Amino acid sequence: MPNYELIATFVIERRYRKMIIAINARTLRAVPRDGIGWFTYEVIRGMVRNHPEHRFVLIGDRRPDPVPVEGTNVEYVTIPLRTVHPLLWHVWHEYLLPPVLKRIRADVFIAPDGMMPLRTDVPCIPVIHDLNHEHRPGDIPRGECRYYRRRFPLFAKNGARVATVSNFSAGDIAAKYSISPDKIDVVSNGVAKVFSPPLPGEADETREKYTGGRPFFLFVSNFSPRKNVEAVIRAFEIFRQQSGGDHVLLLAGRRLYLTREMDRHLGVSPYGNDILFTGSVTRDVLCRLYGAAEALTFVPWLEGFGIPVVEAQRCGTPCILSDGSSLPEVSGGAALCVSPADAGAIADAMARLVTDGALRRRLSAEGHTNSLRYTWEKAAEEMWNSVVKATHKEPDA
Repeated sequence: MPNYELIATFVIERRYRKMIIAINARTLRAVPRDGIGWFTYEVIRGMVRNHPEHRFVLIGDRRPDPVPVEGTNVEYVTIPLRTVHPLLWHVWHEYLLPPVLKRIRADVFIAPDGMMPLRTDVPCIPVIHDLNHEHRPGDIPRGECRYYRRRFPLFAKNGARVATVSNFSAGDIAAKYSISPDKIDVVSNGVAKVFSPPLPGEADETREKYTGGRPFFLFVSNFSPRKNVEAVIRAFEIFRQQSGGDHVLLLAGRRLYLTREMDRHLGVSPYGNDILFTGSVTRDVLCRLYGAAEALTFVPWLEGFGIPVVEAQRCGTPCILSDGSSLPEVSGGAALCVSPADAGAIADAMARLVTDGALRRRLSAEGHTNSLRYTWEKAAEEMWNSVVKATHKEPDA
C-alpha cells in the first residue's frame, strides 16, 4: 500500500526546494527573429518572473548583448562554439553541453528549439514546434534537414516530456514518432500586449506612410518555401485582374532560405510595382500594419501554430488562412480558410473581404475574441507545468 504521508512530504519538498532550470538559450535575443525566438524570449521571461524561488541558467553559444532577460535568479553561461552548422550543433549539444549541466547540477533542461543532448541524465524537455522537416524536406537546406530527421525522433523518444505549440502538432508528433500523447504538453504561443486595434485615424496614417494611402493585403513571416508566398502573389494578381482596384500587397519579413521561386514569381508579375517589401519590422510597426490591412493573407503549406494569425486577430484584422495543419485550430474558426494550393480560392477570399462589410465585421469581432485565448503569461505557466511533470517522480512505497 502506498505511503501517502511520504508521498505528500516529497511533493511539498519538491515544490519548495530551489530547483536549477537550465535552458538552451541559443535562440534567445533581445529582438527575436522568428516564432521560435519569440517563444524562447517570452516563455523564459515569464517563468523567471513567476518563479523567483528557482534559479534559471541560460546556456548559449554567445553572450547576448544586450541581455534579453534579467533577474536576481538568472545566470548566463556561454559555451563558446558558434553553432552555425549541423556538425557544430551535434558537438555543442552532445559533447560540450552535458558537462555544463552536470557542473551546475541542473534539475531539468528545456530546449525551446527542440535540440537536446542525449548524453545526459538530466531530464530534458524538447519543444518541437512542427514537423516541417518530415512532411516537406525539400523546403529546408539539405544538411539541416538530415540532422532534423535523424535526431528529432531521438529527442522525442528520450525527452522526459515533449512540448509543442498546438494540438495539431501534438497529434502529428505522437503519430510520426510513435510516442504516447500523454507525454506531450501543449504550450501555445501568445500575443504580446502591444497588439491592439488601431486608434481613430491610425489606419489611414499607416496606409499613407507605407502604400501612399492605397488599401493593402498583408503577409507576415520569414520567407521560405513552406510559407507559400508564391501562392499569395498569384492570388493577388488574380484579385487585381478581376477587381480592377488599386490594392497593394505588402510583404513583411526577412529572407530565410530557398527563395528563388518567390523571386521568379515577382520578376514576371504584371503587378510587381504594387508588391512591396517592408523587411523585418518592430512589434510596434507590425501592430500598425495589421490594423491598417484589408486582411492578413497567410497560406503556408504547413504551420505548427502561426503567431501572425492571433496577432492580426488581436488587432481586429480579418484573416485568409490555409485550411490545413494548425491554422483552423488556432484561428478558432474565425477566418476564411482555403486550400494553399488554390490561388483562385485565395483571390476569391480577398474579394469577399473587400466587398462584404458584414463579413469583415464578423471576422474582426470573432477573431479578436479568439485571440484572447492566447497570452504569453499562459504560455509561461504551461511550460512550467511541463517542468513540474518532468521533474516529479513518485517515491517508492
